[in-house]
Amino acid sequence: MITLSGIGVVLLPCLWAIDPFDWLRATMIFDQFLAIELALALGFILWLRARNVAASLSSGLHVLAGLVALGAGLFLFHHFSGEAALFIMPTPTLLSVSVVLIAVTLLATLLTSGPMMGLLLLGVLIFGYLAQFFPAPFNAASVDMKRYTVYLVFGGNGFLGRTLGVIAGTVTIYIIFGAVYEISGGTAAIDALARKMSRRGRGMAIKATIVSSGLFGMVSGSASSNVLTSGAFTIQAMRRFGLSGAKAGGIEAVSSTMGQITPPVMGAAAFLMADLTGLSYGSIALAAAIPAVLCYAVMFVQASWLAGRIEVGEAAPRPAPEGGAGDQDLPELAWRDLWHLLPVIVIVTVMFKGDRMTEMAGIGGIAAALLSGWILHGPSELWTRIKGAAPRTYTTTASLVIAGSALGVVLGVLGMTGLDVSLTLGIREIGETSLLLSLLLTALSAMVLGAGMATTGVYIVVGTLLAPGLVALGVPLIAAHLFVLYFGVVSMITPPVAFAALAASGISGASFTKTAWEAMRFGWIIYVLPFVFVYAPELLMVGDFIRIVAGLVGAMTGILAVDRFVAGEARVMSGVAAICVLFSAYALFAPAENAIMSLTAAILSAFGIVFLKSIDARVTKTVGVAAGED
Repeated sequence: MITLSGIGVVLLPCLWAIDPFDWLRATMIFDQFLAIELALALGFILWLRARNVAASLSSGLHVLAGLVALGAGLFLFHHFSGEAALFIMPTPTLLSVSVVLIAVTLLATLLTSGPMMGLLLLGVLIFGYLAQFFPAPFNAASVDMKRYTVYLVFGGNGFLGRTLGVIAGTVTIYIIFGAVYEISGGTAAIDALARKMSRRGRGMAIKATIVSSGLFGMVSGSASSNVLTSGAFTIQAMRRFGLSGAKAGGIEAVSSTMGQITPPVMGAAAFLMADLTGLSYGSIALAAAIPAVLCYAVMFVQASWLAGRIEVGEAAPRPAPEGGAGDQDLPELAWRDLWHLLPVIVIVTVMFKGDRMTEMAGIGGIAAALLSGWILHGPSELWTRIKGAAPRTYTTTASLVIAGSALGVVLGVLGMTGLDVSLTLGIREIGETSLLLSLLLTALSAMVLGAGMATTGVYIVVGTLLAPGLVALGVPLIAAHLFVLYFGVVSMITPPVAFAALAASGISGASFTKTAWEAMRFGWIIYVLPFVFVYAPELLMVGDFIRIVAGLVGAMTGILAVDRFVAGEARVMSGVAAICVLFSAYALFAPAENAIMSLTAAILSAFGIVFLKSIDARVTKTVGVAAGED
């Protein structure tokens, strides 16, 4: 039962994606597909648990729970095939199936994602029902307990909602691709390439991820899809370099999310913003350029920090002995390893072709990876590797499907109770007395409204609901719209939904919670920068020329000064860096009438950075001379 359910969890999404003659889509609808996929995932996890526990009673209960989950899935499959699916009535049968599925999913969530995720699911279920008793404007519409329970299972926006649809329809395919790519030897080639790259510069494997994922995310329009396409390569490269699975997945999630706010395309949001604001597309792309550059600058600085820690830690490659013998420890790259480029080429090519491009690109990548593995290792060795990797792939896929179903409840509760809209309206009313309070509450609203949505959908919602309120408070038009876009997009790495982090955790095998936390730590600048450019709109090319120059110079030198302040060893260097930070802050936030003083402060901060760089050069030269004398 374990093997058959595991095979079903892995193959069903592939069959649904390929379906060349629309045979599956002619016999079942998407809800039926999701019901069977979830039931197989629940059965696999529960039966696997039954095999691993020692107590016979506990084992028997888990076997029974798995059978009940499979029966509930079959009932859902039958229900969605008839006209009864059009009417959600809390009949005793539907109520019983709903209670059973909720209980089994909660148990499986505890087994796969830990107690925190289980408590989150339980808390959201309770919160959604009690919301009708909250005071206005945060109250929800009155709903009966029976109707509430049945809706979450049969309503199409809960346990079988769009979150599970993304996981089962797309993420699973790329988990399979990652496993097949590793089987074919692709990750070993990435290992060799990443370790060679890391010897040429500090953190090159991390910086390559930031750039490549950012560029691809710029045009993909979906951070989670970007993670699934580029993350299969970049996450493995960073892990070979020495990063943990959670940290590598977090960096990939941030980089892919950052691409959604990188001009000129910005995940297609730039075109919508031009239409909604009446501003020219060129002015929007230009305004968004400086914040994007600042974000990438901070991320590059952090990549250097991480690389420095790895180089002095246990995970660092051993230093080369005298005579360069250390190069012998590095994995060798051969011309035959170029076969591992074939899956990359296939994915990139198919990604820009027609409908269902994301899923079909993954299927093409799987086929190309199998072909390269067949050519490089032969059919017998390839089959042996597939059998060895299959159990791990089954477990990863089933766990992620269950997590997707649990996270779908968050979105389902918000939509069913109307709390997403009422929270937004209430926050706008509260925040009108203070700009900072309004910004904080608007940021929270944007993250709530943007949870689980593609970039274009996020901007349509937050741009129409939230941006006008900020403009009414005196925030410049472009600053207001970029502010809500940033926080709408950043929901992709912010729990509890965090789709990009969820997809990255599926590839890296790390905990979803840890991956999301690492993503937030590495991407902290995305949370801070929107507040900065609201109070310093010069970063968006708004204002007179002198203020714009002062703001740009102050922002760049401020980033470098913070880097030197954190990394500085000598007390004098830390003191100079701190003074540069103060000058940069004045250049950014000084009153508009003090334009000349702002520019002067920015120039002084720049001179301070040059001074620090000259000290570094002298120290490096002195150390080099001393080493030569020794």
